[in-house]
Amino acid sequence: ADLPSKQPSRFLLHLAELMTITLEKKTPTPLAALQRAVLIVAFVAPLRCDAFSLPGGPSFQTTQLNLIGAVSTQAVQSSTEKANFLESLELPFDLNPRSEGRTKLLNALMDGGGSFANPGSKETFELTAPGVWRVVYAPHMTIMTGLFQGELSVQYDLRDDGTMTSHAKYSFPLLNLWGYLSVSGTYGSVNRDVCRVDFNEAWIKILDDDTFAQGPFPTIDSVPDSFAKSIIRNIGRLLFIEPFAVFPVSYLDNDLIVFDFELLGTRICARKEP
Repeated sequence: ADLPSKQPSRFLLHLAELMTITLEKKTPTPLAALQRAVLIVAFVAPLRCDAFSLPGGPSFQTTQLNLIGAVSTQAVQSSTEKANFLESLELPFDLNPRSEGRTKLLNALMDGGGSFANPGSKETFELTAPGVWRVVYAPHMTIMTGLFQGELSVQYDLRDDGTMTSHAKYSFPLLNLWGYLSVSGTYGSVNRDVCRVDFNEAWIKILDDDTFAQGPFPTIDSVPDSFAKSIIRNIGRLLFIEPFAVFPVSYLDNDLIVFDFELLGTRICARKEP
C-alpha cells in the first residue's frame, strides 16, 4: 500500500476507496480492514503524519496532533495530581490530620480535570458508588476531634439499591468515651453536580475501652431495645435536616470522591476500598 509520506495523491485515492467500501458494505472485506488499519496507523504515527500535507499546508494534522497531545497531557497531569495527594496521606484508608500541604494538593486534584463529568448525576455514580468508602481527609472532623485529643474514623457502605449505612468509630480517652455512631438511609441525585443523602435512622454502640474488639451494630434492628436507643433515634431524626442532606460533588472517579459540606464551609474526601 502507498503510505501518505510517499504518495499523498494516491493516499487520497485510497481514502476515497475506503469511504466507498464503508458506505457500500456494513462488514468490510479482509482487504478493506487491512487498508483501514494502515490508514489509522498513518494518522496516529507522528513520523508519518509530519510528512503528510493537505492542500494549503500542515495546519490540519498539526491541530489534530495538538488536540491529541492536549488530552494526553491533561490525563497525565490529573493522574499525577491524584498520585501526589494520595502519597501525602499518612493513613491511606483512614482519616488524616489537616495540613496546608494536603489542602493544596486536594485543590490541585480538583482543578486538574480528572473528574467524571456530571459527578452528581445518578447515571455517573450508580456504577461507581456501591462499595465501602472511607473518609481520608476532612479538616473539620480532625479539628473538632483535636480539641478533645480524640480520634475519628468514618466509613460509608453504599449499596447498589440506593441504600447506605455509615459508621463513625470514635475514641476520646480524656472523656472516657469509645464506641460507634451509626446512621442509615438512602443516597441519590439532585442534579448533575449535586447529590443528596437522606438518613432516617441513628444508633450508637458504647464500648468500655479502646480495644474495639467488637464492631458496630450493623443495623438499627440489631440494637437491643432500651430507653437510650429511643433517645438516640429521636435525636438523630431531629438532626436530619436539609443542610445536612445536600452535597455538591467537586470530584469523582472510580475510587475517590470529594464533596462539599457547605454548612461548615469545608470538604470531605473519601476513598473506596479495593
